Formats: sequence, structure tokens, C-alpha cells
Amino acid sequence: MHPTPQEHPASAFPTPTQPAQSRYTFVVKANNPVPAARQRDVEMSSTIQVSGARRDLGTVAEVFERRVAERWNRRSPIPFWIHGANGGALMCSVQPAGPDVYDVCAADGAPLARISRRAGRVIPWPRRVRWSVQLSGAPHAVKARVGSGFTWLLYVVTSPLWLLFFLCMLVYSLFEGDTADTSLDGPTRTRWRTPGAGTALDYRGISKVYHYEPRHLDVRVAYAQAVLHAWERVR
Repeated sequence: MHPTPQEHPASAFPTPTQPAQSRYTFVVKANNPVPAARQRDVEMSSTIQVSGARRDLGTVAEVFERRVAERWNRRSPIPFWIHGANGGALMCSVQPAGPDVYDVCAADGAPLARISRRAGRVIPWPRRVRWSVQLSGAPHAVKARVGSGFTWLLYVVTSPLWLLFFLCMLVYSLFEGDTADTSLDGPTRTRWRTPGAGTALDYRGISKVYHYEPRHLDVRVAYAQAVLHAWERVR
């Protein structure tokens, strides 16, 4: 089940049939759910936009999901679909295949990749959150770890300062009556690397931007991974 594709003018931005040849940056924007034009049980929940561009010109893809009581989260994941901008054709579908495992399929149902997430932990020994993208037919997976060893070490050493800052922000938010933005996150930079080819996708947490290298990763898989990564952080 996915929204019915609609005809739209050709875009200068990358598509599965006309991929970009050089790297660019994009952001995943969560927006208030908007019902699909022809199917009321499906809603557009996010958009993918070229960073720095106007929304009406920079949107390259739209993310649709089923209208359910609970939106996507890691404990109760639901399928979603990525379409081209402005009601464009289906680019790919993302289906849960198990705990923290997702299958990415092309518009015709052909498998593109399997994306998996391995949770981080502190004991019995520290381990960072890990993402793995196994492309269909590829010998090696594209892998990423959240934060670097150095940034996590620095974060732990300076944790008393971060904790004091967090407590001050929490008290301020309580007086303001809004605690929605009070969170204490660790290092967030995440780089997906292809063995022998370098970085394919690079999330930089301060600016919340994804730096994408089209030559190293299919755009449909890159968008699917970015959506999963972004949703995990905001939902």
C-alpha cells in the first residue's frame, strides 16, 4: 500500500533514474502528518530537502507512512514509502524485517538493501550504536558507528559540565513551562563507510545535515537510511 504516483515536471534534483554525479547535503524534515491526496489511510510524515535550498525548490523526496494510532518507533516499527517530490513516483519501500532490521525494496519490489541497527551499551563493556547497510549483491556492508572513540572519551571526561548545563536548562524550562527540548545527547556524528571506497554518508549532528556521496551508495538506500536514523532521534 502506498500513495498513487502522480505526474510532475522533471526536476533538476537527483532521482533514481537521473542520479547526481557529485556529493551534496540534505536534511530530513519531520512535519505535521499530511493525508495523501488519494488515500486517507496514508500520510506524508517527512520530507527530504537539499540543505540551504527553499522548501518549494529543494524538496527531493517525500516520506509516507500508514495512518495509525502510534507513529513509527523502534519498538513498533511500521512500513514507509519514499516518493519523489511533488507527488512523484515511488522510489523505494522500507519494510520491518525483525527487531531493528529493515528491508529496502525498489518500486518493482526488487531488494535493494537490508539496514540493521545494533544498540549501544555501557556494560559489560562500552559499545557504540552501530548501523549496517548490506546492499543486495555487494560483498561488503556499508557500516557506521555513532560518534568516534575520541569524542565519546571527551564527552565522558567533561560529563560533569554537561550535567550541570543540563540541570540549568531543565530548571529554566520548568519556569518557561516547556521541557520538550531538554535532552542530554552524547556525540551524534555518524559516518557510513564503504570498504575501499571511503565515506558514503556522513551525518553531522551540530547542523543535522547528511553529506551524501552518490558514487558510493544508491540514493534510495541513502534516503531510507537517513530517514530511519533521523526518526530514531526525534520519535
